[in-house]
Amino acid sequence: MFKLDSPLMNFLNKVADIMILNFLLIVFSIPIFTMGAALTAAYYVGYKMVKNEESYIIKGFWRSFKENFKQSTILWLIMLAIIGVVAADYRILLYSGIEFGRNMRIIMIVATVVLAMGAVFVFPMQARYTNTVKNTLKNALLMALAHLPTSFLLIAVYAVPVAILYFIPQLLPALVLLALGCVFYFKSFLLIRVFNKYEDKYINPQPQEDEETTENDEGAEEIVSDETETPAEITETVKPTEPTEQAEEQTPPAP
Repeated sequence: MFKLDSPLMNFLNKVADIMILNFLLIVFSIPIFTMGAALTAAYYVGYKMVKNEESYIIKGFWRSFKENFKQSTILWLIMLAIIGVVAADYRILLYSGIEFGRNMRIIMIVATVVLAMGAVFVFPMQARYTNTVKNTLKNALLMALAHLPTSFLLIAVYAVPVAILYFIPQLLPALVLLALGCVFYFKSFLLIRVFNKYEDKYINPQPQEDEETTENDEGAEEIVSDETETPAEITETVKPTEPTEQAEEQTPPAP
């Protein structure tokens, strides 16, 4: 039961890793403006945990935090600006005294939901792929719209700790130690499944089997292979940002 490779010990090790991730995410998010880099690092560690590749949680988190700090901070500031604009619009909608039509309210709600779905993919993609700020935002939105059930689930998972706290307030100490870590571990599990679909298709394509054989004038066979065209939806070829010594890969395109 207490062997190092026993199911019980593996479970306890996973719980300990989730607690460490939870602590790191909280501490590195306290300055607020560093939250983008902290979220990116949390997803990077989460991916490793899901694939059972984690070894040093703190080391991996810190390395990803440093390497993604600049772009993650830019993305975070852009998202804060968008949140501010949306909040201002809702304030005008609710408290300005101006009577807005039903269609305007519906448009506002739909736009907010779409932006929220895109937001949940921004830092996961930053943690996994190297890309420009513009294309990271664009691909995150496209991927969210292409995987609506997963997008809704990625948003809804935040409600689980709140519901547990509401119905079982005695679990507050456990939630403080584990809630965010568990949320990001579960989200990483969902995101890896989505990303793998694109990586399997575009990073490791199967060899082309469509070959035509023609005979030349001397009777020998000449092989003509069909060239694979780049899909139109590819916005940019990029490389993963995982700070490891693994072989580099190409990124999957936007959905």
